Amino acid sequence: MQSKLGKHSISKYDRSGKQDAWRARIVNKKGTTVLTNYFYVYPMFSSKHLNYLSWRNAYTTLIINKQHIGGNKLNTYNKIKLIKDEMNTKRTIFNWDHLNNFY
Repeated sequence: MQSKLGKHSISKYDRSGKQDAWRARIVNKKGTTVLTNYFYVYPMFSSKHLNYLSWRNAYTTLIINKQHIGGNKLNTYNKIKLIKDEMNTKRTIFNWDHLNNFY
C-alpha cells in the first residue's frame, strides 16, 4: 500500500463531541506521488489546500531537493520549521487564487 484515504473521528475544538474528518496518509515516496497527483486533479476548497501546498513545499525541500543532507541541516530544519509554523491555526496569510480556476 502506497497511500491511504480514510475517515476517522476527531474531537471538536469546543469539546462538544466528535466529528468525522478525512485523512490522507502516505507510507512511502510512491504514495507521495499518488497523493500529489490526486490533489493536483482534485484540490481542496478550504485553507486545507494552502496547508497542502505548504506541506508539498516542505516535502520538496527536504526529500526531493535533499537539502537535509550535508552541511546545511540546520538551515533546512529552520526552513521546514518556518513552513510548519505558518500552517493550520497559525496561518495568517491567505491566498485564494487557486479558486479562480476551480473545477
